[in-house]
Amino acid sequence: MEIQCECGKFRAALKAFPNNTPGRLVCYCDDCQSYLHYLKRDDLLDANGGTEVVPAYPADVEILSGLEHLKCTRLSPNGTFRFSTSCCNTPIVNTRPKVPWAGFLRCVYTARDSHQLDQTLGPVRSRIMGRYAKGTPPAGTPEKFNLKAFVTVMPFMLKGKLLKKSKPSPFFAEDGVTPIIAPQVLNEAERQASLR
Repeated sequence: MEIQCECGKFRAALKAFPNNTPGRLVCYCDDCQSYLHYLKRDDLLDANGGTEVVPAYPADVEILSGLEHLKCTRLSPNGTFRFSTSCCNTPIVNTRPKVPWAGFLRCVYTARDSHQLDQTLGPVRSRIMGRYAKGTPPAGTPEKFNLKAFVTVMPFMLKGKLLKKSKPSPFFAEDGVTPIIAPQVLNEAERQASLR
């Protein structure tokens, strides 16, 4: 499976896909919403403000082209590293150092048939952080996390820890903690502006 930005200048390959993914997940948290508003890409939020991600292991990701188009944003000094592209403003992945998680946004998967990926992965397996959703989120969406979310994601995380799939990560230097691109850390005013 390849992923790419909207204009195709950034491309990456995912090894062992779809085996090494917990499937389709949706997060309604205020951070994910703020980030897409900040990028002026709220068109990628669902009707309730949800962001769909399909995670992979960082060690299974190989950047093929367009590294020079990547930029990195953090919503706070301790926030998640969120990579997007400067060429077409496509949000690509949310990740952290030393964590076996690269949460690729659904929009970057390149299945030609828009239903192909959904058929491969099945329905959305988990939704979280419903307390931040706009309107009423789909039935069964928990306020924060629930057992279903835990059971969906924890086997993936534990396997990733055991197999040391957090590195090498194409998004961090050899030390595993220094991002390949210096992140822009939003200040409080920038973050508040993104919520409007």
